[in-house]
Amino acid sequence: MLIRQAGDADVQELAQLFVSVTDAMLAEGIGQWHYTYPLAEHIQKDIDHQSCYVGVVGGKIVATITLDFKQDVQYRKVAWNAYGKLALVVHRLAVHPHGQGKGFGRQMMLYAEEKATECGANTIRLDAYSLNPSSNAMYRSMGYRRASGYCFFRMIPGPFYCYDKKIR
Repeated sequence: MLIRQAGDADVQELAQLFVSVTDAMLAEGIGQWHYTYPLAEHIQKDIDHQSCYVGVVGGKIVATITLDFKQDVQYRKVAWNAYGKLALVVHRLAVHPHGQGKGFGRQMMLYAEEKATECGANTIRLDAYSLNPSSNAMYRSMGYRRASGYCFFRMIPGPFYCYDKKIR
């Protein structure tokens, strides 16, 4: 899988990827995303901020991740593991349903860890929907540790677990 920064030409393909991922999650009873988030406007904003990356296989986008230093205000109430002050934050990691189970999510997270090192961050932080067992299992298998505290987003039933990992 080739990982590259997303561009304006990727917006519609990414928007369709999020619809496909949302369809698959809802079919599994995971109400993490609905069709109001993420939208093309969120994707465009990430691209404008040069924080959106895509994983491409055979000319098609199979995965995406947004990486920046923006921490939700709720993160202030989380008792993070003491890894340091500069944290790269993961947002909107998604793998197309046809690509799930092939290690693409893991590859995107390894890429995030490389980017964290490049930009001088010593920690990665993220939140994961507590009722999404696949994503939580992947993060734990990669050495991410649950922090003490939760986030609640967009009227979604159930909390989001907070994870972090020391990078260097």
